[in-house]
Formats: sequence, structure tokens, C-alpha cells
Amino acid sequence: MSNKIQAINKESVHRICSGQVVLNLATAVKELVENSLDAGATSVEVKLKDYGSELVEVTDNGGGVHEDNYEGLTLKHHTSKLREFTDLTSVETFGFRGEALSSLCALSSVVIVTRHKLSGVGHWLEFDHHGHIKTKTLVSRQVGTTVSLHNIFSTLPVRQKEFHRHLKKEFAKMTQVLYGYCLVALGVK
Repeated sequence: MSNKIQAINKESVHRICSGQVVLNLATAVKELVENSLDAGATSVEVKLKDYGSELVEVTDNGGGVHEDNYEGLTLKHHTSKLREFTDLTSVETFGFRGEALSSLCALSSVVIVTRHKLSGVGHWLEFDHHGHIKTKTLVSRQVGTTVSLHNIFSTLPVRQKEFHRHLKKEFAKMTQVLYGYCLVALGVK
């Protein structure tokens, strides 16, 4: 290792910063639930496999993602809610920074299945760790979106090891966060 100060490569920076946006299972689920609520969902379903270590899946009946937005959906600093800094004064939604889905892509394998309310068909989208679409397939589904995270923190081995060691504690923290949203999101099942 050199003592010379130099820039960190972009891929490493993205992974490090993503680990600061999504700190734990509760943060990951919180971000996905907020996206569902922002999409106007009246029903949000959260599924976990092995306390979230294998799979975290959030399904909603919100408005879905329009096909024009697929490319930017999981890219860093991409959002539909801000155009310039002054827009921050008028934000009335939970998610607005364009960081969550990008960070989740960097930390896990992400698949999004969505159908926009104006579309007759849905799409199954698989993303790489940079937030780019790897696979896009037509599928049948109701209006809404399902985001699936497979093997969360798999790109950060130390964090993943700690996550697996404390699975039940992480799960308990996540359920506390969900209880909070159950209390404030009136009219949502």
C-alpha cells in the first residue's frame, strides 16, 4: 500500500457511499416502503426470506413506473422530484434524493417488476450493481410495483457477515420501523 494520496476509483466510491445510505435491513425496507407510499399505494406487502438475508421484497398497488423512467430508475442522483436545489423547499414526499434504489443496486441483486397505470402490460427489470438494466422482459401483472432485493450487503462482505450474525436483531429493528409507518400511513393496508 502506497502512502501517496490519490483518488478512489468510482466503483469503490459508489459502494462505500451506498453503504452510508442503506445502513441496515430497516433502512432498506424503509426506503422501499416510502417509495410505495409516494406512488400512492393503498396496499403495501413486505416479504422477507430468512429474516431478510436471502430476500427482501416489497409489493405495492401504487401507480407503477412509466416505461420512460426505467433507465433512470436506479441510477445515482436521478429523481423525478427535484430539478434544482430550491425545489427542496416544496418537497412533499418521503423519497426525493435519488439515492435509495441506486444504493440498493450497489449492495444487492435488484429485480423490479412494475406496471404503470396507463400501460396494459408490466415489465420485469433486472439491474446490475451500477443501476443499469441487465434484463428487461414483458410480464403480466396488476398495476403497481414489486422490488426484490436478493442477498443484501453481498458486495460488502464485512457488513454482510455482521448482518448475518445479528439477523434477529436486524429483523426486530425493521419491524419497529414498519410499525411506525403503519401508524402514520392512514388508509394503507
